[in-house]
Amino acid sequence: MKPLIVSAILVLMMGGCAQQPTATPPPPKACMSATQLNAYGYDHLEKVAKLLREDKKNIESFELFINAMKGTVDNYADMIKSSLYISNVVRFLPIPYAGEVSNTTKLISKTILHLGGAASALNRYKTSSDTFLANFDKLNRSNVSGAEISKLAVYADSKLLGDAKALENSLNEISESTSMMAATTQSIADALDATGNYVNQAKNFVGLSQPQPSGEEKSKVIQNHNSINTRMGQLNQKIASLEKSGESHRYNIAKARVYSELAVQLEK
Repeated sequence: MKPLIVSAILVLMMGGCAQQPTATPPPPKACMSATQLNAYGYDHLEKVAKLLREDKKNIESFELFINAMKGTVDNYADMIKSSLYISNVVRFLPIPYAGEVSNTTKLISKTILHLGGAASALNRYKTSSDTFLANFDKLNRSNVSGAEISKLAVYADSKLLGDAKALENSLNEISESTSMMAATTQSIADALDATGNYVNQAKNFVGLSQPQPSGEEKSKVIQNHNSINTRMGQLNQKIASLEKSGESHRYNIAKARVYSELAVQLEK
């Protein structure tokens, strides 16, 4: 995209501004001054700043979500540990991270690890966002230089966008392990509702003493399943929000970089 933007701006700057050829043609004049280019660059960074401020409440809610997700994972772990019937059923579930209690434990540990990574990524993104906004607020559209625009645009391109992408990747990792948890709870719920062959096979394999799971066990599984599905819905919304903001940021930051780089050349 950047080469196309550069070409378009160069055409706008140079095309149609040169005088008609004479015996000694004068050098062409740029259509845009460095001041105009800097103003355009500032305007695009202003759009980034505006969107960051609008997203501030949404970003702050990420921290609450991560804490709530930790509670959901803890409840999931308690569900597996608190019922001998459920933990035995988990041994024979035909899905990833089930089939062995140790693997179920690995899933829980992996999800908690991802949540910790997301919390760290969130803190980095909040810091880079605050740094960008603080430096943008120091700029004055009427006298900002190309070097100032370029410096902030480069920071946004490398640090701000990088931290946003890291947070998005962390949330996607949580989404993967949470999907496994949802699949596990659904399979457990199906197994607890099953009768006949499944129950008989389970009793033969693991020596279940209870002929049927208790109502409390079934209720606990259903509650966990509903809670995990709710968190997954919230998680997908947050990922989609980050992706949408990221697209807008990348476009405006790229244009700010192009305008500022051209302005720097003219200012020389």
